Amino acid sequence: MNIQLPDFVLVDLYKNTLVMAPDTGPAIARAPPQGTQTRPETLPKTTPPEQKKWFLGNNTRGIAILVNDATAPFINDEWLDTLGKLLAALKINLADTAIVNLHKTPAVFAQLQKELTASHIILFGITTEQIQLPFAIPDYQAQNFAGCTILKAPEITLASPANTTENIKAEKRKLWESLKKISF
Repeated sequence: MNIQLPDFVLVDLYKNTLVMAPDTGPAIARAPPQGTQTRPETLPKTTPPEQKKWFLGNNTRGIAILVNDATAPFINDEWLDTLGKLLAALKINLADTAIVNLHKTPAVFAQLQKELTASHIILFGITTEQIQLPFAIPDYQAQNFAGCTILKAPEITLASPANTTENIKAEKRKLWESLKKISF
């Protein structure tokens, strides 16, 4: 299987590990001569440590997609491919979303609303109890709560078409019909 990831996904995955530094030649740090004072503007400036991004995507539209994937930092390639096609059919791209893997990064509803300003949350294989919501909802039923639309679906709906049975196709149709009713 040869899956080509979009550039923005690669940038998000390797944001803190791939660095292009300009070639400035060798850097040599020398102490000032004894008896001289160093002016504050000549001291090297330190920047606060960058907070590690805990979701995949740019979250430009406040759509949080929650998965539980033990095999990948954010989401495995099969699910990502299926999700990308599903979102494209809704005129949404992966950059519009924030994909959170609760297996790697636990999160609760209040945090999703505050830090991601989530107006839509789609749960794949996640219960409302896992994100500390005070209610349960059946699969494919959109529920509005605290200014947020929440939809729950089984994770099998993210299976690739190659791994899809008639039962899974029926589940995917239910998900599609529910998603079409939500105004993103």
